[in-house]
Amino acid sequence: MFLLVSTPNLYAQTSYKVTYNISEIKLQGSIDNLDEKGKRITKQVAARAKEVHYTLISNNENSYFQLEEVLKKESDSPLDNMLSKMAMRFPSFNKEVYTNNNSIVFVRNLANKDFLVKRDLYNFNWAIKDESKNILGFVAKKAEGNYYDPIIDEELKVKAWFIPSIPLNSGPDIFNGLPGLIAEVNLKGAVVSVKSIERNTVLKIQEIDTSKSMTQKEYEDLIINLTKKHIDNYKE
Repeated sequence: MFLLVSTPNLYAQTSYKVTYNISEIKLQGSIDNLDEKGKRITKQVAARAKEVHYTLISNNENSYFQLEEVLKKESDSPLDNMLSKMAMRFPSFNKEVYTNNNSIVFVRNLANKDFLVKRDLYNFNWAIKDESKNILGFVAKKAEGNYYDPIIDEELKVKAWFIPSIPLNSGPDIFNGLPGLIAEVNLKGAVVSVKSIERNTVLKIQEIDTSKSMTQKEYEDLIINLTKKHIDNYKE
């Protein structure tokens, strides 16, 4: 776990605690093409996904996003834990993300090891659409954008719903840059939606210590090396 420190001088600002969950997982193909065991496991993963929660603490200067530990029940089995881990793969979120007006810092688990990365903010090339819907009693507007994912070496599209009346430019994971809190993101592998929004002026923003962070270039080189190593091991 990387060191977290409280960001000073934030008590006078209005902060928000936002909770998200995985509202939908997306399969690459139809569930009808699976055998009965595959269909059963897929339905179990979809049900378990709704219990995976993320928390965002944000004000108009910075934010901290993290995965909440899935609450273990007395009935939980190794299968339940496996289903939770499978569900968390669909949105492909980072373990922790700290964002300010200039940069983003995230913790990514690759090959069972956590890596700390600091880079410039993502540019999603957001295009705001003339569509709206109600989310938790707020009017939300639609936006569409795109971004590059170095892990799968692919340009991905994202659809987002943001709430203009909540003056934050933050959202779940790396997604930000819209004129209002991002309440929902529709991604390649999942839809992640807001569950609750709490306004609080005394919340602290957790800042990740970047003294041991790598750059985006170092991170992308690491992914290339890990991919090559995986391919070489597979050939053997």
